[in-house]
Amino acid sequence: MRARSWFLIGLLVVAVLLLVGRTATALVVDHAWFVAMDAPALFWERVIDSVVLQGGAWVLGSAFAFANLYAVRRTIADVAMQSRVANLEFTSVVPHKRLLSATIILSMVVGALLAVPMTNWTDLALVRHGLAFGEIEGILDRDLGFYVYWLPFEEALYLWTLVSVVSLTAMVLVLYALTRSLRLEGRRIAASTHVRRHLSALGALVLVLLAWSYRLDAFDLLQYGSGAEGLFLHIDHRFTLRVDWLLSAMCGLAALIVLRTGWTGQLRTAFVTLTLVLVSAIGLRHIAPTIVARTDAFGEPARRDQDYVASRALFSRRAFDVDGIRPAQGVLELPMASLPLRASLWDERTLIGGLGASLSPSRDAGVLDLDAEPDSDGEGRRADRVGSRLLHRMVDAAPMGWTMADGRIAALLVRRPVAGGEPWRVSLVDATRPAVRDSAIDPFDARPRDHDGAWPLVAPGVSGAQLIDAAEVPGVPGASLGTTQSRIAHAWALRDATLLQADTINARALLIVTHRDVRERVERLAPIFVQGEQVFPVRDGDRLFWALHLYSASDRYPLSQRWQIGGGVYSYFKLSATALVDATTGRVRLIPVDRPDPLARTWMTKLPSLFAPATALPTSLVSQLPPATDGAAAQIRTFARYGSRLEGSILRHLPDSALVGGAPPALAMQIGATTTIGWTVPLLDAGDEIDGTATATGGAARVTYWTGITAPGKRWRIMLDRLAGALDSARAAVPDGARRDNRLRLARAEAVATTSGLFVVQPVLWSRGDGSLVVARVGVTDGDRVGIGATLSQALAAIGETTSGAGTMVGAPVTLLTPSPEEDAGRLYDVMRQALRRGDWGVFGTAFDSLGRVLGRTPQ
Repeated sequence: MRARSWFLIGLLVVAVLLLVGRTATALVVDHAWFVAMDAPALFWERVIDSVVLQGGAWVLGSAFAFANLYAVRRTIADVAMQSRVANLEFTSVVPHKRLLSATIILSMVVGALLAVPMTNWTDLALVRHGLAFGEIEGILDRDLGFYVYWLPFEEALYLWTLVSVVSLTAMVLVLYALTRSLRLEGRRIAASTHVRRHLSALGALVLVLLAWSYRLDAFDLLQYGSGAEGLFLHIDHRFTLRVDWLLSAMCGLAALIVLRTGWTGQLRTAFVTLTLVLVSAIGLRHIAPTIVARTDAFGEPARRDQDYVASRALFSRRAFDVDGIRPAQGVLELPMASLPLRASLWDERTLIGGLGASLSPSRDAGVLDLDAEPDSDGEGRRADRVGSRLLHRMVDAAPMGWTMADGRIAALLVRRPVAGGEPWRVSLVDATRPAVRDSAIDPFDARPRDHDGAWPLVAPGVSGAQLIDAAEVPGVPGASLGTTQSRIAHAWALRDATLLQADTINARALLIVTHRDVRERVERLAPIFVQGEQVFPVRDGDRLFWALHLYSASDRYPLSQRWQIGGGVYSYFKLSATALVDATTGRVRLIPVDRPDPLARTWMTKLPSLFAPATALPTSLVSQLPPATDGAAAQIRTFARYGSRLEGSILRHLPDSALVGGAPPALAMQIGATTTIGWTVPLLDAGDEIDGTATATGGAARVTYWTGITAPGKRWRIMLDRLAGALDSARAAVPDGARRDNRLRLARAEAVATTSGLFVVQPVLWSRGDGSLVVARVGVTDGDRVGIGATLSQALAAIGETTSGAGTMVGAPVTLLTPSPEEDAGRLYDVMRQALRRGDWGVFGTAFDSLGRVLGRTPQ
């Protein structure tokens, strides 16, 4: 062999060794991480499923590719290669064994490329271990687990097979054209007998795939019926479903006919067969159902779908856990006397404006769109303008959480520093005050006294590896670097050569912590669940935790309503557990709900070490778990649309955009002896009267409560109009500076069911010159009386309601609306300093102009 050939072989060997080494070290590092997280079984489950899935795809893809490429190879008699020595030219024929070897190698490469996309190992894991639902859908008599576990896996197999067949067919056509076995002669395509038979076999295979697609379409019909919003109708059951099975059988029979006629050269018969299949598919599947639906052949159109509408209600209630909604009477209490301490005047977005700091509420939202003007009715159809030009460059680790501090509801904020060397800021903000900027409580020290390393160790958005001395920070689940083999593996896998020189002499037990982002860490431990849209900070004593809700979700669940939830559309969505991540150590515990569904029980059975019941954790920590906003919103919408099993199908609806912009303002609920955080939304009947309130609560239960309203006549729109009129008349008492330039606006209205009845609370927000917000007035009404005040206590007192400690518990005097020039100047100076440090000259100029107005020097 020539030197060039040896050089190329050497490069290939080195590349293969590097690839194998990287793969091996990645497996070693992953195994060490899962062992540290006390989940080695999950590592082996992941490896086994990946090997079976990708290995099987590689073997099948290679075999299919070899069968097609070898068929092409048989049309090649010899391959001649020209070579030259001095002035002599030689023609050498490539040995057939070498051509066979090249065919095998190319087939293996093609099979490897086809196996790359098969990474959905969780689908295979659910197929292998998924627990049955124990219920059938009644149409095709399949267990509901078939749709949640098997159907997604079968659709993935179908898609992979389709891509493989199409790719290899295109490759075969190109190769036959290059070898002139398939050519164009005049106006006709000429092909040898060998090519005709090969292409007939591929055509028959395509028809088999078409038969398979009609089988899958029959199951999809239960999810996407022909009725409104995908409702499965009588015509779908009695006609379209049978057409799918008929077309599937026809395509399978047509595949045999095409294979036979193509093999024997009866091309006209094959063409007629394909034409009949296409015409039948278009006529029977797409045209006939529309015609039949307009006739009385399957019953009277007005009555034949009633049972299917009832089935939609039944399956929707199951899919979104409507039966998990509990009656609030005698369980959930919100005392009127302490309402000013338990009700936040701010929701998440308005509190951001009040603080002048931006938070990222979801993994996909990025920077908040805070530039939209609100509607005049104040229902929150669009977010309030809170000076986004000033806020959007601030970097925060997570959205806010809610807690009780000093007997009043407060927002817990965790802000990631803009500069890398600055510490993270953890603070509490009293959410009952009209001016939250002036009520910020001093940040508590969430870093343990014995912790000298980076804090937090695990947080939203944190990346990179961190070395930890286990002797200084006990309880950290990290991989040990105590051996040379471990350091080499981590250095190779992480591509960080400095790990080879890690100091293991001074550090008695050196650990490396990877996957420090909260979502990534939880995703690796619970990949079958859908994560909630928010990561909540939770405080327990001097420790900080991150809470992330996990949901059992599926878009294949049959006969159910489909809701847009977060970034996906689901027909099945239930809260399964809440992941609780220690910010200091990175340890993850999954707290399951009281009644986990079969999908959650599958993971609990497979990996019991990851789950911890709520009773095993401190009550002070569990009581602060946030409400499951995403699941509760879907649950409430389904309850409003389809009612419950006990009440029947009572049609209700949410107020316009009640849940747009995040959850409503938080409330501190009393459940027995435990105080937990929640939020409420009203549900209206067909006459726009308030039929009751749905309350989503956190804590150990994390359930939704329903409070029915017995007093009739409380119309939501009329109550809002009364509030808006009273609040508009109260603007005369607000300083002129606040009324200028339409800087007053209505915030979101909140319905609160208390021990004294139902009340609607709505603040008026004042946008300051720097874009921050202040609550200028608070309005409250019970439908008959309307009270306006500078605080919620004063508004309740205006309608004769007595609250304990009204003067001190919500102590925010009216003078907060007109802060002193010194306070304004100091605040604007801080804004200018932050903008100068970031190099944000636009924000600097805006704050500079505002400072000029405060000092009486109007900008020119």
